[in-house]
Amino acid sequence: MIFAPKKQRAPLHFRRIELKYILPDSIVPIFVRKILPYTQPDPFLVEERKGRRSYPVSSLYFDSIDLHSIYEKEAGLLSRRKVRLRTYAEDFSDYECSFLEIKRRHDFIVSKDRLSISVNFIKEDIWMPHLLSTLLKRIEADEDVTHEAHVLHNWYNLQPTTLVRYHRTPFVGMQDRRFRITIDSDLNAVWKPMSLKDSLLFTSCNPGFSVLEIKSNHALPAWFHDILQDFQLSRIAHSKYAICTRILRDNLCCEGNMPYT
Repeated sequence: MIFAPKKQRAPLHFRRIELKYILPDSIVPIFVRKILPYTQPDPFLVEERKGRRSYPVSSLYFDSIDLHSIYEKEAGLLSRRKVRLRTYAEDFSDYECSFLEIKRRHDFIVSKDRLSISVNFIKEDIWMPHLLSTLLKRIEADEDVTHEAHVLHNWYNLQPTTLVRYHRTPFVGMQDRRFRITIDSDLNAVWKPMSLKDSLLFTSCNPGFSVLEIKSNHALPAWFHDILQDFQLSRIAHSKYAICTRILRDNLCCEGNMPYT
């Protein structure tokens, strides 16, 4: 049976503006104080996480052997797609809900389809090179969405590439709850993990900095434009996946220690 527990209320399909900025950890508390008059903690976090300020996010990204998801951006392609497996926990496990996601981006406009995975399906003994094929056989979703996932998998021979983990502190607008600010800290990753529960080999990526993300269905509010100017924040083009993959791959190439390809 394929289902998502009630506690997981994130939408399965949406389209919105997404912008990213690099925020030094040293000024995160100051930034939070600045946005507090206009925002509140994400109600989902308060309700489901018993008042905690943040929650973990773990994402396993699938890519081709030549990392087309990263180099499409450098080639000047505005329209790009990524496939990832995501859970809102420190690790993938049998009792936490997971999602297979297709994320499409055209410049700063993002659309996403999220496909639920059975909570008892994430097994440690799944052979990683066949992981995506195995997941696609178990998903029951809209035929157009699953067809797109199969096409991407076959075109690029998608393989598990980078497992990314971080802690997210979320806020929503007082006037518009669809305006969302997230601060992703403690960015860690594993290059081509040998198991979904391969949590012992994480490497710290981008230490001393967090990734600030803005997600909105409308133009950014004037008060947030003022805060961007106050902190002199500049928009970045690279995703957390790209940041981590470049760091890990470069390090492993230098060490001459490359896992399976």
